[in-house]
Amino acid sequence: MSCTACGEDAKFINYRSCHPLCLFGKIVYERPYYYCGHCQSGWHPTDAEFGIEKRQTRGAREVISQIGVLEPFVESAEKVLRRATGLAVSPSTARRTTESVGEDVSRRRAAGDTFGGHPWSWNHDAIGQKVAYVGLDATGVPQQGPRGEKRECRMPWVATVFNPPSAGEPRGGRIWETRYVAGLMSLPEIGRQLRAECQAVDVSQADMVIALTDGGNGLESCLIDALAGIAKETTFILDFYHVSEHLLEFAKLRHPDETSREQQMKEWCHTLKWKGGDHLLADLEALELSRASPGVREGHRQLLGYVRNNLHRMDYPRYIQRGWQIGSGKIESACKTVVGQRLKESGMRWREPGTTALAQLRALYKSEHGLWRNYWTQAPGP
Repeated sequence: MSCTACGEDAKFINYRSCHPLCLFGKIVYERPYYYCGHCQSGWHPTDAEFGIEKRQTRGAREVISQIGVLEPFVESAEKVLRRATGLAVSPSTARRTTESVGEDVSRRRAAGDTFGGHPWSWNHDAIGQKVAYVGLDATGVPQQGPRGEKRECRMPWVATVFNPPSAGEPRGGRIWETRYVAGLMSLPEIGRQLRAECQAVDVSQADMVIALTDGGNGLESCLIDALAGIAKETTFILDFYHVSEHLLEFAKLRHPDETSREQQMKEWCHTLKWKGGDHLLADLEALELSRASPGVREGHRQLLGYVRNNLHRMDYPRYIQRGWQIGSGKIESACKTVVGQRLKESGMRWREPGTTALAQLRALYKSEHGLWRNYWTQAPGP
């Protein structure tokens, strides 16, 4: 037999026993061992055929990583895996396996892989147009250094393309079609990965793409690039509740009295929702603040700048009339369900590679039905 490393003739040494892990514990079998005297390497050809060079079958790796992406590694190894499958692995093995699979998912997504899929049948708005939605946000994840020391939080991105129910359809009636990507990366990179997911579900077949975000720097520009050339028409909507938070911050400065503050907020939010951002801006500009404190005047200046900068995506009466969503609850929820529920439990700290590996693996697991199965159908051997 020729050596797989150098091509020289290798000789058969003997048969060796192996105990590879499988879903039901250990299987004992004997397989031939070959050795190359030229490059001094040895290998078991049967292990490569079975995909168990690292003592785990593909099925074992899938179930270890699937439970590892749902539960802390100690619990997944010592409680769930052992009880549910009979696999006996250490928490460190559960971590290494899960992160290794997540790193593979991350590498493949960086290379443009979307793990298959099919074009979605886009649902309709109030006038019968087919509408797609995209969203983008970031969330903090606690970090640790190489010696276990506490580091500052990092902010992995979470991006999504989704297809909510049609206007008038009960939103709790079915599961939304959704795809996620997530991880520590640049804005251009998360935008590029979101673009690939949008192409996989064919957003070009939607009459309108709604881009829903808060007012974070760079989010709108990122989504413009992500959708360029693949969306027929795009409307950017600023999360209504994000605007409300800015209004509330100024209302606290101007109205120390809670009753007055609540009344003012009710008036502003009503104007914003049913008359639009231009009417709200006019009301804010008309405020008499000549005798107000410097803090109130500075808060007013900042609020006016915020509204003016985002006025082009604050036409809420039109959005509501069309049956479009005006709140970024989907992406806010994604930050919690994709990242927070697994990476932000009490006492957890992560290193950068593990952050992205788990975030991307969670994003794959939480995406539409079939992508997880598609990945494992295509996944390389361990």
